[in-house]
Amino acid sequence: MPRKAFIADLQKAVGGVVIAGISDVQSGNDDGEFTFRVKSATNGGTLELSALIPDVSEYPSSHTCMFFAPDNAPNKVAQALSNLSDSAPGKNIIQLLELVAKSLESTDHDGDTQMFDSGDDFQSNDEDEDDEDDDYSADEYFPDDDVVPQPIFGKTETSDIQPHAQPTSLFRNRIRMDLIAVKANGLKVGHLGSLLDGLGCYVSISCRISKLGISEEAMQAWQIEPSEYLILIIHYPGGYKSIDSLKSYDAQTARRHIGMRIGISSSYKPTMQEAVRAFTTLSKDEEKRRDDSQGESQDVSNRGFRNSFISRPLNELLNERLITLIEYRYMGMPWSGAEEYYNDHYGTNIENSDLMNDKYMEVENVSTSFPGLVTADHIRETATEQLHSFPLIAMQFVLRHFVRCTEFCLVCFCKMQDDLEAIKPYVCDKPLCLYQYMSLGFGPSIEHEIIAQPKVVDLLISFCYASARQGGLKDFPTGLSLMVPPSSAFENEQPNQPQTANYPYNFNQPTVTPPSPATNTITGGVEPGKMRFNYSKLEMIFDDPNQKVPFRTGDWVVIRTSDNPIKSLHCRVVETTFFPTIKVSEPIVPSSAILPPSLPSIPGQPKPPALPVPSTFTPATFYIYNQNFDDLHEFYKRQAIYSLLETLPSVADMKQYLTRKAQSGLNTWVDRLSPAALGVLRWIIASNRACIIQVDDCRDSDLKAKKGEERLYGMNGWMQFRFAMGAPDKERRFINSVRSTTDRLKLKYPTLFAWHGSPLQNWHSIIREGLHFNFTAHGRAYGHGVYHSLDVHTSLGYTGMGYTSTSSWPQSELKVNSAMALNEIVNAPKEFVSSTPHLVVAQLDWIQTRYLFVKGAQSDFKLNEVDVKPLQIHEQDPTMTPKGQTDKVVIPITAVSCSRRPQSLSVKTGSKRVKASGKNIYDPIVLDGEDDDSASVCTLDEDVAILVEEEVPRDPLPESQMSSGKGKGKATSFFSKLVGSSQPKDSKPSKPLTDFIPGSLEHSNLPMLEPPVWATPSATKRLQQDFKALLKVQSSEPLHELGWYIDPELVTNMYQWIVELHSFEPHLPLAKDMKSKGIKSIVMELRFGKDYPMSPPFVRVIRPRFLGFQQGGGGHVTAGGALCMELLTNNGWSAVSSIESVLLQVRLAMSSLDPKPARLENGPPRDYYVNEAVEAYIRACNTHGWTVPTGFREMAYGGASNQGPAYPY
Repeated sequence: MPRKAFIADLQKAVGGVVIAGISDVQSGNDDGEFTFRVKSATNGGTLELSALIPDVSEYPSSHTCMFFAPDNAPNKVAQALSNLSDSAPGKNIIQLLELVAKSLESTDHDGDTQMFDSGDDFQSNDEDEDDEDDDYSADEYFPDDDVVPQPIFGKTETSDIQPHAQPTSLFRNRIRMDLIAVKANGLKVGHLGSLLDGLGCYVSISCRISKLGISEEAMQAWQIEPSEYLILIIHYPGGYKSIDSLKSYDAQTARRHIGMRIGISSSYKPTMQEAVRAFTTLSKDEEKRRDDSQGESQDVSNRGFRNSFISRPLNELLNERLITLIEYRYMGMPWSGAEEYYNDHYGTNIENSDLMNDKYMEVENVSTSFPGLVTADHIRETATEQLHSFPLIAMQFVLRHFVRCTEFCLVCFCKMQDDLEAIKPYVCDKPLCLYQYMSLGFGPSIEHEIIAQPKVVDLLISFCYASARQGGLKDFPTGLSLMVPPSSAFENEQPNQPQTANYPYNFNQPTVTPPSPATNTITGGVEPGKMRFNYSKLEMIFDDPNQKVPFRTGDWVVIRTSDNPIKSLHCRVVETTFFPTIKVSEPIVPSSAILPPSLPSIPGQPKPPALPVPSTFTPATFYIYNQNFDDLHEFYKRQAIYSLLETLPSVADMKQYLTRKAQSGLNTWVDRLSPAALGVLRWIIASNRACIIQVDDCRDSDLKAKKGEERLYGMNGWMQFRFAMGAPDKERRFINSVRSTTDRLKLKYPTLFAWHGSPLQNWHSIIREGLHFNFTAHGRAYGHGVYHSLDVHTSLGYTGMGYTSTSSWPQSELKVNSAMALNEIVNAPKEFVSSTPHLVVAQLDWIQTRYLFVKGAQSDFKLNEVDVKPLQIHEQDPTMTPKGQTDKVVIPITAVSCSRRPQSLSVKTGSKRVKASGKNIYDPIVLDGEDDDSASVCTLDEDVAILVEEEVPRDPLPESQMSSGKGKGKATSFFSKLVGSSQPKDSKPSKPLTDFIPGSLEHSNLPMLEPPVWATPSATKRLQQDFKALLKVQSSEPLHELGWYIDPELVTNMYQWIVELHSFEPHLPLAKDMKSKGIKSIVMELRFGKDYPMSPPFVRVIRPRFLGFQQGGGGHVTAGGALCMELLTNNGWSAVSSIESVLLQVRLAMSSLDPKPARLENGPPRDYYVNEAVEAYIRACNTHGWTVPTGFREMAYGGASNQGPAYPY
């Protein structure tokens, strides 16, 4: 088999190879990696090289092998190794080493070169390995149920390997255009490998987390930091492929040309090793262990590329569906329609499908709280398909599903129901989705949760246990096919016991009784088997040795002995070889059976003495775990759940086991955890859709100050948890509600805090569904809404108050008997449904959970110590301050998000800009500016250079004018604006880097217009905003980097702007023509209409005149001076386009050398007339099939009439 063949060949090579120049072959650190030394004939030096076969399962028939050289290797060596990947498939390790020796012209110590004939020598070895295939199972490494997305680049057969792309000038320009489009949309670009040479490479697209508008609570729940980057790595094994090429492939073919991975990093792009590792296939357990080790072993400030909480499902979505979804997008569907069409017609013939159904064409209703970066749509905003950038489309698709992940099922990716809001993503209610979610490992790591937050796990189990015990559990782990004991196995413990809460004020809580046999046919009841059991020897013996063995090794059974039929023993079958004697594991006794319910265990008191273990075989009955959980009635499903939870060890014991066996999961504790109990535990943790984090009760002097700032003062004796629910944009919607209500009512205190109490059985559903009022538990005498109180004792009355033995999970350390939430609410009591005696709030966006308080039956002495008031507090409304145990509570400032704290008032905080209205401090989270990379990791020059057009050799700049940085490339002129300058903004060059002089334009004969009579307030206001933003950019950027200039003195009419383009690259023919004619700038005019920004501006050149297309000119300038660009028509224009981006793209078009460079007209300089520009623009639209904006002539002529052929304005 492949892995065995690889190991055998590697051992043979390590043992010694006779290849000229090759020595010291060693196994590498990663799976599929090996290192070796090679002696080069070029310089006689010795280099240590490494090779990596990412997917060993394909060895040696169709694997891919990548070679790596050290940083000090000559360029010739690096280039030679890069070219070897094409020849790797079908070659074993020895042949690969011979290939390297031949490519590098290696010699041995005598100077002899190698003769290559190893193919025959290894043929016999292959035959020997084939003989062993029958005895060797691949399941040892790749079990059938381990469905892991395979690496894209290594899956092609030898005959399907595509030739690398030809690195023509057109090919490189397309790459630059695609990546410049990415950069222009506020994203960072990186690359690894020979991108411009048409060879295998990686392209990374990244965005700072702080730009995505994700709430602080969601970041905490998703385990990401605002300073980190969300990264999409695109792998092109056969060279870069544009969207035009990818559209011609079906999904299967596309996967051979492109692969995608999602991750998080502290840097904007991964290293080569991290990129290769991202595409390396690992088993499910190996990948989870790697993710956990990456997340725990690295500091936040120095984390390398790692999987995010949602990487695995997103990787599958991208590689399986994206190309097909883009095909549907080009049929006119939005993303939502394309995804719905895909799910509705998966596996059907597209020719027989209803493509034009209206539901697939409906525009998606997206929350306006998301930043523009998240909702941008490159396909819709750029109409011409040839101009679409696949990396940009892919990243926008990633942002859609990353930021809005809670809106989609993690398996089928269908939209979740609209009324379900959560801060963590989950799956829809399809049983198959839940099964795949759990079996494919898409859920959170329960091992990580147990180690990191044991008390939160204890709390989640306790909530579920209480809900099941008291008949409140309605959602179940259906679809997992859990095999549980039949319900009759519990009859002796709970004979027909109803499921209900024992609450003193149980107003409307119904008693849930077992279903009657007449109305229920699936009870899970079966007759028990009979045998004899020896407790001391842990053996079962059957009287009839001829009967069929009722078990298989690994089965779980419930045993009841005749001398104590109430006590159940849960065991795993260890051995069946010596039947009729069966060996079992150490029995697990459910916690509820250890002590009578009336005698709960008390810390510090000795446990009752253990009863003597009988050493004889005692008559007993047994039940096998063979009842499918999905087939049970709801009553018995709840019974199975709380019975299985009683067999779990305590969270502290599970944490101790995981700490002791760091590389093992709970599934390896086979004799202590049954698969059914582990499945229920995994479901409880994975289905939690709230963010719950314990507020540590540290009383140590060195941590007291820090931890004291997080605890609320006034609730002594209660355990506190930070608590957040709702969608990732719930915080933004809450803040928007606070802001609008504050402005409308002129509130001094925009919010208040109030208590919400609910019975213990409700909290399992609350943390999954959020607070709502769909179910009535205690009546609604004061109207429909979520009930709150300012007095903790009032809310405490609705929690169930007293402790009952059946409400708390027996193994719980917390022994929870009541829970309450402290919520922040918009301070508008007069607009509540009721404000006395209870606060009844119907507007769910007005409520945001902040704290969860838990009271246990057994008092924790640390919680009863004297509370310490936080140093920084949140100022509350004195008339609406909630009351705690004895006095009014004091809320720390940390209870509200950073952006709402007083220090966030300034528009600029550190190196970040706050997106604020300027009216008050209640703004969304701190966001990086759209194009502000000052808080970001500096872009390496090698990634800057990839965006710069090829240059002809020029005289070097003086040292004082050269920018410094890492890498070899450099960006100049307007590209520095586009991709970011590596020179600090506050550094001043010793000499001007441009000959352009601002304010020197001769404007006496410019066609200046009066303000139009049809001007609209909305268009005027938007133009004023855009003009102000443009001047701000102009004042903060160096002229030679900006490349354009607007003289504010010349703009007397908001509907007409005069703009100068200058400082073109010196090697451009346009720049040379300008220099020869003494022209410092291209003078342009922008005219705006009454429908702006819904309609594009009219952009034209005033002077000088360009050569027309017919005369051999280019630069997208028509014979009349108008710009021939789809961007400036209804087809390509987007209302979200900025004028700055328009100027950059116009300048880019003028600088383009394809198909012909822009040139100036010979002879004396002349101006263009506006009427010839208008006619040229209309001709260009008609030629290309573009739509002329409505009212274009009126806008272009500034409202004038009777324009003649020489009309200058």
